[in-house]
Amino acid sequence: MTSTTTPLPNLGDLDQLQQLTERYARYRNSAGGLSSVLGGLLSLVMFFTALLVPLATVERSVLALAPLLWLLSKEALRRFYYQRSGAVGEKLSASQHRQHLWLTLFVAAVSIAIVAAGLWKFGVGGLLALPWPKQSYFLIAALMPLIVWRWLWSSSDFIAGVCLMCQAAVIIAGSNYRLDFLGVYLIAMALLCMFYGVREHRDYLNLRSELHQVRQRLQGNAA
Repeated sequence: MTSTTTPLPNLGDLDQLQQLTERYARYRNSAGGLSSVLGGLLSLVMFFTALLVPLATVERSVLALAPLLWLLSKEALRRFYYQRSGAVGEKLSASQHRQHLWLTLFVAAVSIAIVAAGLWKFGVGGLLALPWPKQSYFLIAALMPLIVWRWLWSSSDFIAGVCLMCQAAVIIAGSNYRLDFLGVYLIAMALLCMFYGVREHRDYLNLRSELHQVRQRLQGNAA
């Protein structure tokens, strides 16, 4: 009668697997990757299209859909690409929660100021009587804090999302950002999003490779 024992996994591999899993979980909330790249690119497209091309109301409305399309693509990338091996929840630190709260409160303060200014100028009845493109400006402003709180956890996604929504509100209302200090700031923020997104995506590709190597070793030990 013989007995066989299954070799125990290498503790170093288990520790590395835990660290890799934590990095993998970041792509649920705090790492944007390609979504940040796409957000920055869409922000540039919105800025220069509105700046250089005469747009009718319908064209402005289509261009203002960019934030919604970005949010949909962001969720699709997370679910079907970055976490295609299985959904893993991220345990956010207390500092990350505080940062997210303060960013949301900052956006909420700006949104309240915009809506309050509209109510002061037009009144409730006047605001409701505005043409729908003008109403959409205030609607986007009112929705911004909710969108930030629900979806924009990473720094790069926050920058991309806020830039997209600000431009969408201005564009659908019939105006656009110009190539002044604020315009240059928007361009710089879009490029910064793309830089962070590329860096996060490269880290994800390295992560996938490291996960594959660890799994192969663990399977080899169990064979």
